Amino acid sequence: MSQIPYESAESQTISEQILPEKADSQPQIRDQLRTLTEPHTTSCQALGDPAAKNHNDGEDIHKRFGKKPLHQYLHDAEGVPMSIAQHPEAFVDALVYTDERDLELLRALAGKVDYHPDNARLSHEALERYPPYRAKVFEWIADKPSRVNRIGAVKGTDMFIHGEPGGGKTTLALSMVMWRMQVNNETCIWAESVDESGTNERTEWLALAPYATLAIPEGMNTRVRIVPEAHGVDEFEVRPEDITRDVIRYESVQDLMSQLLPGQFYVVFPDPLHRGCRDVSKFNFFDYRMTTPVDEDGPTKPTDADHWWFAFVAHRITGDVFVHPTFINLDEAGNILDADAEKDAHEHYDKIKWFRNKYADARKKGLSFSYQAHALSEVHRFARQKIRWRLTMNGNSPPLGRTLPGDRSCPLNEDLTSDMDTGEGMPWKAPNFAKLKWPNMKGDARLDAEVSIDFLNWQEAVGSA
Repeated sequence: MSQIPYESAESQTISEQILPEKADSQPQIRDQLRTLTEPHTTSCQALGDPAAKNHNDGEDIHKRFGKKPLHQYLHDAEGVPMSIAQHPEAFVDALVYTDERDLELLRALAGKVDYHPDNARLSHEALERYPPYRAKVFEWIADKPSRVNRIGAVKGTDMFIHGEPGGGKTTLALSMVMWRMQVNNETCIWAESVDESGTNERTEWLALAPYATLAIPEGMNTRVRIVPEAHGVDEFEVRPEDITRDVIRYESVQDLMSQLLPGQFYVVFPDPLHRGCRDVSKFNFFDYRMTTPVDEDGPTKPTDADHWWFAFVAHRITGDVFVHPTFINLDEAGNILDADAEKDAHEHYDKIKWFRNKYADARKKGLSFSYQAHALSEVHRFARQKIRWRLTMNGNSPPLGRTLPGDRSCPLNEDLTSDMDTGEGMPWKAPNFAKLKWPNMKGDARLDAEVSIDFLNWQEAVGSA
């Protein structure tokens, strides 16, 4: 399938695609790392003051990557058949946070504005209540009454992205973070996990390092290793503060929630000690100190660190400590919402069932989710019962003719995605579907090395296998 035309302006010539030779020394890699992670320091979030008159991070990210703002992106897509501009309910509806007052204003302005993509001035004074990029997206929506009638999501939304490795799931997730921060000033959280050895090698978020705050459990002895790709170049270590704009350490779920800043991008690692989890959730959370020998009653191993996310979501819904619109990106969502979750001492099955039952409350509290997995079946059916939007990646087939959990169905009646190019996909929510091509948010973020984050005392925290 050919490239979607509205991205053609960003395509590169053959000469521009020729990359420089890979770095083959530590000094070169250190220079790449500094360039990649150089902090953006002039926003409200960088100053730690969301009430400051400075711009928000979300208003700067598209400039750093040389991408058009969302309203111009949508405008360019208007003439493309089956695009997200023609079917906004398939994607735009899930992306743009709205409440009842927003929807009332959009209905009142329908057909009464005059949107121009290159004119920063707003065509109606009522839009001046919003930040400029949000106002321009609302102006684009209200420019045609038919769009207003197709925008109906209120507050929290979701998107389940399924596709094979290399199809662009990460660049799509990064694009969604960029757009949500730009239009909603949303607080975006990249949900991380750590394997049993205490190592995380999936720093997929690194392109957004200049805007990122790394959230680490207090007491974890943290090491960042830079492993060069070039043969013969030794790995070296840097501090966590050297790869992100800021680092915070939290003592409990409650402590982390109290430190969150509106409009900030966070990379959060779960706490293997589950500190505070029992106080905000009714479920079991066992750390290594609570384990018992195999021949005695009690858990023989600690609760998986990823279960911490259930407590975090519970506190975000009911704690009312942080009520700003919040977006949580669950990469490899099956690790948390495991389709084979068991009814054991750790209550994984019951936690996922609770997650399903609390989904409506999460939406009302402005909590949105994105899920990524290789297949729909990797995520437990309880969670899939409530997810409203899905996106089939290039190289994958949509679930044609299948009844999905929650009495949902795929609106596509033919396979339109298997032959799509990398970075293209089809978002859908019955009865609507659309074509989407997203920006490459990692194209210029070159680092000829792997970044690994090690928690050196992780085994002490989680217990031995």
